[in-house]
Amino acid sequence: MATTQYRLSVTLTPEERDHIDELAGKLHLNRSEVVRRVVLAKRLPDPTEFVAWQGIRDLMKVNADLARLGNLFKLALDEEPPESLIERLDGLAAELSETQQQLKAAALEIRALVQRGRA
Repeated sequence: MATTQYRLSVTLTPEERDHIDELAGKLHLNRSEVVRRVVLAKRLPDPTEFVAWQGIRDLMKVNADLARLGNLFKLALDEEPPESLIERLDGLAAELSETQQQLKAAALEIRALVQRGRA
């Protein structure tokens, strides 16, 4: 199968290759893509975006854990516990719901900041 891509051969010192490899690792790109973007003066990703997106993923994991915990509380309430425990579980469920809303809002805010920075 024929290809229309061309390969360039470039001689680098070990330090230069290490620098490109380090940059590629930070940018989550392969070495070839880093060199291509630099040579063609195309935009390189901002490494801080990766940190922000990882933060969003972490917040969503915590949110999912809170949802599972809330479901466990609901199951506990179905077992007909004493009235005092029901009140405590209701209070905890309300706090969990509020915390979930705060996590979602924080994730949306981080996403908006990252997307604005990309524009």
